[in-house]
Amino acid sequence: MVSQRRVGLELEFPVVYTATGLGMGHRTAEKVWRSFAARDTSWTLVRETVSGSVTGVTRTVGGMDEHIDSDTGVCTVEVSLKPQDSVGAALQAAAPVLGLLQELLSEAGCTLLCTGIQPRTWFDSSHRTRKDWYVLLTRRWNLHHWNVPLASHQVSVDVSAREAVRVVNVLNGFAGVFAMLTACSPIAQGREHRWKEMRNWVWYERCRRVPAREARYTSNNIPDVPFADIGSYVEDFWDSHVYFLTDQKSSGYEVVGNTSFREFLLARDPVWTRKGDGQYVRMAPERDMLDKIHQYGWPAAKLHYSFGPGADLDGVRAALRERRIGPYFEEHAVRCYVENRSCGVAPEGEEGVAAALTLGLVERLDEAEALLRELAWNEWRRLWIHGSVRGLSDAPPKIHALTGELLHVAASGLRGRRAGEETHLEPLFHRWERRETPADHMISAFRAGGVGRLLSEFGRTA
Repeated sequence: MVSQRRVGLELEFPVVYTATGLGMGHRTAEKVWRSFAARDTSWTLVRETVSGSVTGVTRTVGGMDEHIDSDTGVCTVEVSLKPQDSVGAALQAAAPVLGLLQELLSEAGCTLLCTGIQPRTWFDSSHRTRKDWYVLLTRRWNLHHWNVPLASHQVSVDVSAREAVRVVNVLNGFAGVFAMLTACSPIAQGREHRWKEMRNWVWYERCRRVPAREARYTSNNIPDVPFADIGSYVEDFWDSHVYFLTDQKSSGYEVVGNTSFREFLLARDPVWTRKGDGQYVRMAPERDMLDKIHQYGWPAAKLHYSFGPGADLDGVRAALRERRIGPYFEEHAVRCYVENRSCGVAPEGEEGVAAALTLGLVERLDEAEALLRELAWNEWRRLWIHGSVRGLSDAPPKIHALTGELLHVAASGLRGRRAGEETHLEPLFHRWERRETPADHMISAFRAGGVGRLLSEFGRTA
């Protein structure tokens, strides 16, 4: 167990022109990034190698990189900052960054929007980001442009190598509860939809249209069964062919021939890869790829990690061949954290709810696992759809009661940290009591005044 867990925020927002409600375009985005770097010189521009585009800004704080840039779509902005010791500290660090970003967007006629999907811009390939690694992704990942309009608030929490798979299972299992509590995207294509979390509808529909081997890693959903141990997690994700030989998410190579990461590591000879410019190059595994390559994929809960100095390629290969990668991981993995990807975008002033809920549950892992055992795994999987469609409005009595218990477990976990973080759960308790989510308020605003009213009530002001 990690003695003092840090929490990291990854805040995504759709960005729209306030006059039209349409997603921000490339020219406006580049203007905003240049203005940001000029206004605050601690940030520098991100210039992509393949596309030549400016896609955001970055800086290093305390040895860690921070990023503000376009996500899958240029009309979605992602703010990813250094982890902090508490939810309050993370929000305090994010406030000036979000404030300056919103100020510059306002000057450009745009706003950050507190919803999980673009209200008008849809699956528009012209709005795809020009990040290098997304340029690679478009050749490998079917229906990549479907993710252009999506946004969410994601949370990372430190874990130990030995507890990592337990945390992954808990956060995966409760993905439907998180969707129920944070549903915030019922308006898309300029109209009201049946799902209160249309972001999840996009993932659901996409998974029905792509090969199962691809959907397995790009579902944002819950796996068919919980992972038996950390070895099964590593084996499962290293069997993925949705990965790229990049330095995190910059430039890089696409591995051709449908070769999984596991097969790439075990290959006797270099394998064929293709660069963003189309050039083919043979490449062999290198030690640092263990830390940078295999973590790509879009599950509901995602484990990130590096390997310590005692790990090497020969040791990893032997562990894979002998089916003991689990013990090897527990011995050598460092800097582990789990990313919870299941929560919607929060209304302004409530950006800490997903972080508090996630952190509190991880702090009370035994109690969270006990709640998870109250239902069969398949029931939790079905709840992901039900919660995404209905939110809290008609949750069955047992589900509503379990959700209340879950909130109390999280509050207990936060109180144990003695940092006052439990106050960030108050909006979730109010939602649970009233059986209302941000999506319900968005529907009311839209019915009263269309997209214009939605923007005025859910566009950020600071």
